Amino acid sequence: MRLRPVHMRWRSDAIPGTMGVLGLAMAAPLVLAQEADGVGVMALDEVVVEAGAPAPGSPLMQAAQIDVLQGEEKDRREGTTLGQTLDHLPGVDTVNAGNQAGKPVIRGLSGNRVRILSDGVGVDHQQFGTRHSPNIDPFLSERIEVVRGASSILYGSDALGGAVDVKPLPLTFSSDGSRHNRGEALLRHATNNNQNDIGFKGTSEGDHWSFVGGIIHRDAGDITVPDDRTFFPPPPSDAGKRRAPAYTGSLDYTDFEQTNGQIGVGYRGDFGELRLRYTGWRNEHNFLLPPPAGNKPPGQGPEGVGQNLENDELRLDATLPVNDTWTFEPTLAWQNNLRQSNAAGVPRDNLFDGTIDIEFDQYTTRLEARHGQLAFLDAGRVGVEYRTKQQVSRGTTQLTPGGRVNNLGVFAFEERTLGRLTLQAGLRQDWIETIAKSSKTAVPTSFSGSDKNDESVTSGSFGGSYALTNNLTLASNIGRGFRAPTLFELHADGVHAGVAAVQKGNPDLDAEKSLNMDLSLRWRSNRTSASATVYRNAIDDYIYLQDTGNTDNGLPVFRYRQTDAVLKGVELTARARVTETLELSTTYSAVDGENDQTGEDLPLQPADELLLEGTWTPGHWGWARDPHVRLGLRHNASRDAAPGEPFSQFDNAPFGTASTDAYTVADLGVGFSVDGGTGAPMRFSLEVRNLTDKSYRDFLDTYKGYALSPGRDVRMTVRVPFGG
Repeated sequence: MRLRPVHMRWRSDAIPGTMGVLGLAMAAPLVLAQEADGVGVMALDEVVVEAGAPAPGSPLMQAAQIDVLQGEEKDRREGTTLGQTLDHLPGVDTVNAGNQAGKPVIRGLSGNRVRILSDGVGVDHQQFGTRHSPNIDPFLSERIEVVRGASSILYGSDALGGAVDVKPLPLTFSSDGSRHNRGEALLRHATNNNQNDIGFKGTSEGDHWSFVGGIIHRDAGDITVPDDRTFFPPPPSDAGKRRAPAYTGSLDYTDFEQTNGQIGVGYRGDFGELRLRYTGWRNEHNFLLPPPAGNKPPGQGPEGVGQNLENDELRLDATLPVNDTWTFEPTLAWQNNLRQSNAAGVPRDNLFDGTIDIEFDQYTTRLEARHGQLAFLDAGRVGVEYRTKQQVSRGTTQLTPGGRVNNLGVFAFEERTLGRLTLQAGLRQDWIETIAKSSKTAVPTSFSGSDKNDESVTSGSFGGSYALTNNLTLASNIGRGFRAPTLFELHADGVHAGVAAVQKGNPDLDAEKSLNMDLSLRWRSNRTSASATVYRNAIDDYIYLQDTGNTDNGLPVFRYRQTDAVLKGVELTARARVTETLELSTTYSAVDGENDQTGEDLPLQPADELLLEGTWTPGHWGWARDPHVRLGLRHNASRDAAPGEPFSQFDNAPFGTASTDAYTVADLGVGFSVDGGTGAPMRFSLEVRNLTDKSYRDFLDTYKGYALSPGRDVRMTVRVPFGG
């Protein structure tokens, strides 16, 4: 079920009931027109939540905090990585390494604590590493939904901080019996790293058969940062010079090349809809390593490391209406993922040397049944999901072992509306078996034979929203989440070149369990929208890396430990159309994560961030349609690195820093459309990131220890639509 754009008639003397409240809440944005009889017309955009709720509906009326990115807004925000595409949202940040790596951070949690999904089914990308990004290209998607807060009810393990569901290119069908073909070509160039993107995607809709396809190629050179001075060795008494970066200007070994594609076919018959889809992702890149031994100048040791990443997904799913109440949605999915990484000092030009070679096959079977009105319930879904992951580690370093992970989960999530009050509740039971096998590990060092961990976890959620007025909604949610320890956390034993450290697992780890509570106040009117959210996420048996104080061949040794932790935060956002041509928006996010035992900060917590943005839309300029000028400011507060955090060792190195100072960066964007005679206009945009070429370090930039964050970057984009 999906809500399409509609027109709703309204009168000023009408007294809206529940449907009136929901209708007003869904208007995002809405356009008002006045008719001669005094009756206005509201044109509502299609903004609904599909993945994180019992039934599709308005984000404003969901118990959980959910954002939907789609249409032109998604096109404008679209980056190379999923993290870059979403980091403007409140409570969402990205751990990055240039343009080729960007993994989402939700409310201070990342990696295995944020569940990444492809159309509702979880995908794995060996996310145990700090720089291991999701193998998903934002260009090959229709919309992206972000659920903030514990979301284990629908998604099982790993959704402690939230979930990101990426909806692929749509396999939809014609409503008038004729065939419709449409698509888009993308051309983009970024000056900072000389990156060129060429993409194409299209759909062909018929009454019974539907086809979709897309491909994008990205080729990028080295990142450029402001050309500040370096000091080797720095004066011991001059703290400022000790914080100077080791590398400036063009950063060698930060290049990458990607080719990603998707193809699908759908069939609609009297029984319902059947869809088959393949997605492929290929990425070769280099990472810049810290100066050798942490104290030698660049050029006197290994500096770059090459990686090859491959991901394939094949999915068969269906929508099978049973009657007016029930619809079955079965899914079969296969994923193959390969990660190959060289030893330090061996870039990708030298091919791959077999140091790290990890591959897995993951099979997912999911049967979900959605229902409408049923007894006292308005809508909901129940389901069962079985997932098995079979991994082999062929490399000469046991970064993570081979083995198998089996997960069986059953769940139910239901909704009930009582006047202005909407209630949502869910329950889930999971059984997880994690087995490390030396027979699947080329060089087992931390165990022999096999090592087995079993977990049985019950999770649940309860929340609701109440429409205080036609424009104001109060929402609250409490949810129990969990995360089973991974093969990496249990048995890691080797050099992780990406973080310049030796990492060791802990076979005695227990599952993390969290209790997340949030409270939101949401406002939406014809010209303004705003929300304010506070939350608290208490995690029992939080898994983290601790610096042992020892070194191995000059590298620090980190070992996994557990403790209890609490994360508390606030998210504020507001948008207002001040005049007919000027719109202002702002977002503020802050999170404080603390180790209960020590009182120290948790690792990889984003700095407090304030975003300000103004958009001027003056109307047509001759042949230039819908022009806009957008100016944005990004302010990040200072942040100290937590003990044991990846890259924290650079606070004590003779160069660079793991802790960062406050900074403010300006961004400028200009865009317009041109009628290309195809029925849909061509769109041109120019965006300048870091307009003033400011020298700064972003706290979640994994190069911060030895280099600055990227300097000025001019991105020029052309989107050419075709078809109708």
